[in-house]
Amino acid sequence: MNKKTRNLKKHYRGIKRELREFNIDMSKESWYGMWHIHLDWDGITSTSDKHRKLHILYYLKIFDRIDNQTNGSNREFQTWIYLDKHDGVDDALYFHTENPECDFPYRLENIEWNVEIPSILKDLLYLSNFNIGRLKAKKENEHSYIIQKKGLGLRINKK
Repeated sequence: MNKKTRNLKKHYRGIKRELREFNIDMSKESWYGMWHIHLDWDGITSTSDKHRKLHILYYLKIFDRIDNQTNGSNREFQTWIYLDKHDGVDDALYFHTENPECDFPYRLENIEWNVEIPSILKDLLYLSNFNIGRLKAKKENEHSYIIQKKGLGLRINKK
């Protein structure tokens, strides 16, 4: 087995461990101020769409964990996936609650909804379960995307 393959296996083992250990504390004492997690610090998602899709699927699994862990809680929160226009290293999943450091709920007004989704997301998710928005970009065809699971937390663009 070559070093590149070993490093990939190690990388994905680390992501699986993070998924297993992922925990959201919804007690009144806890808070999350734009807390986020990046799954790719090594640039693996830059090597191929295959790896970026795998990482997006892991972000979606974290959505499922959040859904299970917040079920029954009365606390309001927001959660979304940010997909960077250029590089998967900057992709992240965010979790945000009322906190002493920044505004809650978070509002992001420059999102266009009901847009054609990027090809990388096709066949990865059931569109009926998600809101997918495109952040308005200065340059045409250089868009970042926001994914929110319907019914999971507050939307980031509604007052």
